[in-house]
Amino acid sequence: MQLPFIPLPRARALTAVIAGLGCAAPALATLDVEAMAPQETFAASGPALHLAQTSTPPAPSVSEAPATGETAPGTAPPARRVHQPWAYDTLPQPHRAEQPDDERVHFLVGVAANTSPNFFGGKSQDFKLKPVGALQWGRWRLSTGGGYGLMGQGRRDRGSGAQAVLRETDDFNLSLSLNIDRGRDVADTERLKGVPDVRATLRARVRARYNLTDRWTASLAASQDILNRGRGMELDGWLGYRWPINETTRMDFGLGASWGNSQYMRSQFGIPQASTTASGYPAFKPRAGLYQTEIGVDVAHALSRAWVVFGGLRYSQLHGDARRSPLTVRSSGVSATVGIAWRN
Repeated sequence: MQLPFIPLPRARALTAVIAGLGCAAPALATLDVEAMAPQETFAASGPALHLAQTSTPPAPSVSEAPATGETAPGTAPPARRVHQPWAYDTLPQPHRAEQPDDERVHFLVGVAANTSPNFFGGKSQDFKLKPVGALQWGRWRLSTGGGYGLMGQGRRDRGSGAQAVLRETDDFNLSLSLNIDRGRDVADTERLKGVPDVRATLRARVRARYNLTDRWTASLAASQDILNRGRGMELDGWLGYRWPINETTRMDFGLGASWGNSQYMRSQFGIPQASTTASGYPAFKPRAGLYQTEIGVDVAHALSRAWVVFGGLRYSQLHGDARRSPLTVRSSGVSATVGIAWRN
């Protein structure tokens, strides 16, 4: 059939398009879809348009289909769920995790306000500011005021002084430290006048700590007066539970007990026969035994990767000869601490 003449602009172009569609109709009807040649699509690259050839890979035959539990060749296996350790066991690290710890010196500086009984069994509370600091290089540590526990390096550490790690695994830690025991100056307290001063000394301390679970920790420490200044030996046990509130805030609950040998007990709670006249108290010679238990809670919050605020509240109770000592006014006491620190 011959198309009639259309006296309009662009009539020749319209006639060519209609004629082309008429000729292509028989070929489209017999075209095999699966044998089609690769399609050509337009892909943009910068300001210009380019032709990008895409092809559809042929579907695998029945004989090539993967068996149950297998993956087809060339396809990635399904992602497996990886077990993640407890994410909030420590505060955020102030440095990148991929940087080796042994190659970096960690330190922390801060200040804390503290109130506590003026002596074991004392009636009055002392208020003071004290420095908080910590320094670690590999297995060597220096700490004061509980600073090491704020560095985001692990569980709460009640010790201070110079410390060396003797053995350390994921669950166990054994350390040796030297600590300064400042003693007691009786001139600062009216009730202790006439009683001998408790001399400052240097203590060697061995501590073993074991992580019972992701949150429970038990530790045992023994310290000895190595300058032979009459301060004796002391044992401390501690059971702690960590509650990670979120990634930046944690709370630690703990229960502790302290035991002293006879020399330690006499230095803290005893009254020598020679001091009865000056002090007005009868002579008292305590024996070795459990002298104190305590319960406490600590909280720490990381304001940023470097700044951390912290606080703690502790209740202690005297027992045995420590409670029966003439020097003891109150058998229980409360101490509290709040502070801020910066870590590198």
